[in-house]
Amino acid sequence: MNKTIGLFIAFGAALLIGIGAIIVGACGENGAFDGSMDIAELTKDNAKDGLIVSGDIYGIWDKYAEQEKEENGETKIVASYFTMVMPYSFNEESPVFIGISSSDSDELEGMEQMRSEVEGIITDDVSPEQHTKMHFKGKLKKLDDGQLSFLKVSVSSLLGISADDAEEYIAPFVIESYNGGNFAPLLIVGIALAIIGFGGALVMIFKDLGEDNG
Repeated sequence: MNKTIGLFIAFGAALLIGIGAIIVGACGENGAFDGSMDIAELTKDNAKDGLIVSGDIYGIWDKYAEQEKEENGETKIVASYFTMVMPYSFNEESPVFIGISSSDSDELEGMEQMRSEVEGIITDDVSPEQHTKMHFKGKLKKLDDGQLSFLKVSVSSLLGISADDAEEYIAPFVIESYNGGNFAPLLIVGIALAIIGFGGALVMIFKDLGEDNG
């Protein structure tokens, strides 16, 4: 009897721990612990190094740089950098631009699609109301002078102004794709413990009911 009670307590504890791990893991995967700001609220004035933002992005205007890596004698592109209109200023008369980068193939495909749509809007092939958007999570990194110069050239070319004048329309940061802490293992362990705890407790309950009826 004592062994049965002990097993029941163990299964119950596994179930409770599993549920707790599932809650923490799910919240962590959704960014509940990294204090991210909605990217729609990001402005030139509140942008700062290390700030994490998440939300829908659109308004990719240009690709201004690529990061390359030499591997087995071949040059591979490991990250691409784009010029993006900050969402808060998308419909403003004077848009503000910021850099955005990723090495994820799916994200890069979406960004390339948005860039091609902007080209279509400029050439009247695409309606301004028709634009792709995607959810993006990233961390702001302050651009050094060299990196900022590439963004300035991009914006000056897009707006038809000098590089010096372009600085007025730029938040000097790049939003780098960011996955945050990896809470997936905790989520998986939590699910496993919950299944073991619930299944074990259920088996013992039916076993006790069977013994009582016997």
